[in-house]
Amino acid sequence: MPSNWTRWIPAALVPVVAIAGAVLIPIAADATPALPEKSPQQLLEFIAGSADAQYSGTVDQTSNLGLPDLSSLGSSYGSGSRSAASTAVELLSGTNSARVFVGGADAARIQVKDTLAERDVIHNGSEVWTYDSKTNTVQHMSAPAGGAPDAGVTKTPADLATGLIDSIEPSTRVTVTETARVAGRAVYQLVLTPTDDATLVGSVILSVDSETGLPLDVRVFAAGHNDAAFSVGFSSIAFGAQDAGLFSFTPPAGATVEEHQIGDHGEDASATREFTEPEISGVGWTSIVEISAESARGITGADGGDPSVTGLLDQVLVPVNGGRALETSLVSVLLTSDGRVLVGAVSIDQLQAAAAK
Repeated sequence: MPSNWTRWIPAALVPVVAIAGAVLIPIAADATPALPEKSPQQLLEFIAGSADAQYSGTVDQTSNLGLPDLSSLGSSYGSGSRSAASTAVELLSGTNSARVFVGGADAARIQVKDTLAERDVIHNGSEVWTYDSKTNTVQHMSAPAGGAPDAGVTKTPADLATGLIDSIEPSTRVTVTETARVAGRAVYQLVLTPTDDATLVGSVILSVDSETGLPLDVRVFAAGHNDAAFSVGFSSIAFGAQDAGLFSFTPPAGATVEEHQIGDHGEDASATREFTEPEISGVGWTSIVEISAESARGITGADGGDPSVTGLLDQVLVPVNGGRALETSLVSVLLTSDGRVLVGAVSIDQLQAAAAK
């Protein structure tokens, strides 16, 4: 899990890509359970009250962004079992599953099963550990008291829903649609619809557990599309107290451990390069994240880093005026000629206009 890639790509893409949803959890015949009516505001408050919930389950993440088949790229580049390219391919295409354990607002464990191997991310208070059993490598990130570093991993439905809700004003219409079932549980469905036509996002559906208020499924739809472009949702879930030992981690004998101290503003004090905070222009659904050329070199491989990144970019980017670009149904990426990276749920034209300012 290369640190440069996971530091910047999820930070840029998750707030944007998480504005769409794909894989529909199978729904039983009684797909519209009878539930007491709740207003959009009541559901928002219901979600806010679920922050301390404890549970475990299986989460499926699916991307359907209209890209060509990238499944062969993850293993084609890089010598390590977990190259930057394979990490990117997982985000951009296909379906992935993870076992999730949550012990409240500041304790979580995510387990991703690979062939004869396992990857773990453990969040416990101000610390995050990541472990890849195939390579026996560990990354340890710590933040000041009260903070929590972002390991750049797949978010739970609750994580994504909270991020979306925090940014819905002022260009979002919030409504409630029919009830449904997710992972066998009755849910309310809260719909977020952008009122800004300049975004690629058509709508987002948050499925909210009727008993706990926990978001169980997030589906994001691209404008003009009937099928979700990106989704994260539970296929099974059980509520209840979790074993505290799940959120403790000791590196195995012989593991290679990389330490990172995260500062007050999220910067990595152990990094050899001076990374700057991404610049955000615009608001809401049409906001654009711009990463400086210096920071972007760790993503694009321009500094002689992981060649898997360069290989992936060569496969998916096309030349445009001012650089190279990727446009999907939901998100666009522009790598400018001077080395900057711009990302947003907007058209390439809008990214080019922002880059020219």
